[in-house]
Amino acid sequence: MNTEAITDIAMNFNDPEWILEHISIALQRISDESLVKRPCDLDGIEQYLILQGEKDGSCYTVKVVPIILSNVGIDEQTAWDKALENLSADTHITSLGKILADMMDEQYDGSTGPDIRFHVITNSHKCKGAACIMNRKALKAFTQKYDTNMLFVLPSSVHEMMIAPYDSNFKLEDLSAMVKEINETQVAPGDRLTDRAYIICL
Repeated sequence: MNTEAITDIAMNFNDPEWILEHISIALQRISDESLVKRPCDLDGIEQYLILQGEKDGSCYTVKVVPIILSNVGIDEQTAWDKALENLSADTHITSLGKILADMMDEQYDGSTGPDIRFHVITNSHKCKGAACIMNRKALKAFTQKYDTNMLFVLPSSVHEMMIAPYDSNFKLEDLSAMVKEINETQVAPGDRLTDRAYIICL
């Protein structure tokens, strides 16, 4: 985090309106950290509150400890409610096919392919965006397009997740093996969540 971001946070730590405007949710492996956090319905993962901002085009985040909220008179339930509201307003679900097409500077026409059902869920900054999986309203709207209420969830990193409507042609153990391999070869240790995939019902 650069000096300007630290200054931005320090200047606003006593401003409850600023805190509620910038509060959001992030995910990490279960830890012993003394944060404002609560369990997540994905085994091995916990959700916690962060303050998230932007300086000079770069995203920064700070983990919320209880004293930050108590100092400005914000109760934890209010903080969680506002964090989910902010997260839900900045949830983006994009087809993996479109992402790959954009990377190769190609036109994406939505044509069928083996990855067409896989999508990436994150936020606009792609920073601590895996927590967008907590936006159940967005997930329900996504699965309804495929006439199902079940969803595969693959934790790519703390910044994003891959999702796909449930398909009996996919085996959970195979998807978990894929997550584990990607973690070991492409994700920095500090950005990893769990080495498994999940099925959630909405």
